[in-house]
Amino acid sequence: MYSICKLTHPATGIEHSLTCYFFNRSEKSLVVAGANVIRVFRFMPDIDANKRHAYSDRSPPKMRLECVASYNLFGNIMSMQCVSFIGSTRDSLLLSFRDAKLSIVEYDLDTNS
Repeated sequence: MYSICKLTHPATGIEHSLTCYFFNRSEKSLVVAGANVIRVFRFMPDIDANKRHAYSDRSPPKMRLECVASYNLFGNIMSMQCVSFIGSTRDSLLLSFRDAKLSIVEYDLDTNS
């Protein structure tokens, strides 16, 4: 017996979110997960060219989100956590799925995925 699963619409809701050093240790990323999709966002300052004063701790620039990566998975994510391993240059994601299945996901710079 075979089963076929076809998603007619991509997941738009967000069920899990966290910040971590997903790509490298120099910038934090926002990682969000909804159903079977993981999206990674970069925080970008929304700098106005017409403003003449410098930004400080009291008046930081407005930030905007830029979607850097999106990954489709073959199962719904039940929970998500950021983990750091000794000697690693970036953080990894610990994902849990139904039926007590776990997966560790880390960005690979060589394959850009």
